[in-house]
Amino acid sequence: MSHEIARFMQIMEELAPKSLAEEWDNVGLQVGNADLMAKKVLVTLTVTESLVARAVAEQVDLVISHHPLIFKPIKHLRTDLPLGKLLQQLLEHRIAVYVSHTNLDHAAKGLNHWLAQDLELQSVKVLRPLDKEATVGLGRIGRISPQSLERLAKRVASLWDTNVKVIGDSATMCTKVAVCGGTGGDLVRQAAFKGADVLITGDVDYHDALEAKQLGLAVLDAGHFGTEQIMVKKIAFYLQQHLPQAEILLGYEGNNPFCVG
Repeated sequence: MSHEIARFMQIMEELAPKSLAEEWDNVGLQVGNADLMAKKVLVTLTVTESLVARAVAEQVDLVISHHPLIFKPIKHLRTDLPLGKLLQQLLEHRIAVYVSHTNLDHAAKGLNHWLAQDLELQSVKVLRPLDKEATVGLGRIGRISPQSLERLAKRVASLWDTNVKVIGDSATMCTKVAVCGGTGGDLVRQAAFKGADVLITGDVDYHDALEAKQLGLAVLDAGHFGTEQIMVKKIAFYLQQHLPQAEILLGYEGNNPFCVG
């Protein structure tokens, strides 16, 4: 059954209002016409060449992505370059693209809420609140049953099917855990000050890792893809609940550029 693309947008913005996005971000409908109908929807972390090829082959009407396809202002539209080529294919095949990025990260029941659920955190609070009530914001912090950093790292690796880099003593006992999907190295200080034993995130750089060690905070770097790919199945499930007759597909094609050497 088909629904207006505007209906999918409305449902997504009930979960993650655009007002929650960072000022530098670019969210919402980036390609297409909100008045057109969509029967088949493909949910993905990132719009890649292989994902668009699948969308074309399977006659998808709408792609819902976490990462923006158009992030910086476009100064030219060259179809011999990657972005221009993708936009040409999407427009030619009338495939719309909708983005829910930092607004989904900040949402009360969004990406970081799902990560906390997966880790079975208890007494969960927002790590970096956006409002006085601390109902929305970046990251989550909560408690788990006591376990070693080594055991927790193995659990995260299995849970999200990802490689995990460990910063800290593997014997460290962890009872209070902070988590943030994507790039969360800048939350090291906040996690430490709020009493976390460990921060689980992705894209931790050298200087953030050193600061964590200085603060006595363990860190598990589970990768950008590893800590965000959960949104694909969660968004698909959410959409299916609200529009049970729509066809919702999961798209991971080309989303993880890293491989084990």
